[in-house]
Amino acid sequence: MNLKNVWRRLQQIVVHNILHLDDTPHRIAWGVFIGTIIAFTPTLGLQILIYIPIATLLQANKVSGIPILFISNPFTAVPLYYMTWKVGAAVMRPEKEVTEATIQQWLGTTGRALKNDGLNGLFEAEFWDAAGHLLVSTGAELWIGGLLCGIIVALPTYFLTRWGINAVRHLRKGRRLSHGPLDP
Repeated sequence: MNLKNVWRRLQQIVVHNILHLDDTPHRIAWGVFIGTIIAFTPTLGLQILIYIPIATLLQANKVSGIPILFISNPFTAVPLYYMTWKVGAAVMRPEKEVTEATIQQWLGTTGRALKNDGLNGLFEAEFWDAAGHLLVSTGAELWIGGLLCGIIVALPTYFLTRWGINAVRHLRKGRRLSHGPLDP
């Protein structure tokens, strides 16, 4: 799959699965906001189960945030969680320097499984056990960094989503008006 196809698929997901939802612009954008924050948290595999009750509780659209949750997946987890950990570590302990040896220690069998077995490692219980241990050992920094990064990305995403919904609805309304009333 080339980059052009990925971009086209991303546009299709955003335009058809988010911007055309039948709900208020605020509730749809609010769902995207909540989904974005959850996507950055170290809850890979549980994000939809976490998102739906929170969206319900906070009166957000329960569908609009789901596509955003797929930002974090087995392919993006290591770079995403490393970045969020770095942010959390900088906030919690700015004086502590992270070395490559420290990262190697944390990655342990998780990194080796992916390196040695490729994608097949994702289907092994050992990989997920090691990934769970990695998340627990970097817990506080990872959670703080994930929540901060999630909020930083979610704020402009909320306003961009709301603007996009209003723009699509305005264009749709303009097209209906330009066609005039239907003859009986």
